[in-house]
Amino acid sequence: MDKKDLENLSVSELLKLKESINDEIEKKRTQQTLSSANRKGLSLVWIAVAIAIAVFRYFSS
Repeated sequence: MDKKDLENLSVSELLKLKESINDEIEKKRTQQTLSSANRKGLSLVWIAVAIAIAVFRYFSS
C-alpha cells in the first residue's frame, strides 16, 4: 500500500486497518509461542526416551 492510498482512507477505515494488522501480529506471536513450546516439548520427550534406553541397557546387562 502506498502512502497516497493511506491518505485517501477515512479515519474509520484506518482504524479497521490498524485493528486487522494488530490481530495478525497477535496471531503470529501466538503461533511462534506454540512452535517454541512444541520444540521444547519434543526435546524433553527425546531426552526422556534416551534416558529410558540408557537405564534399560544398564540394568539388562
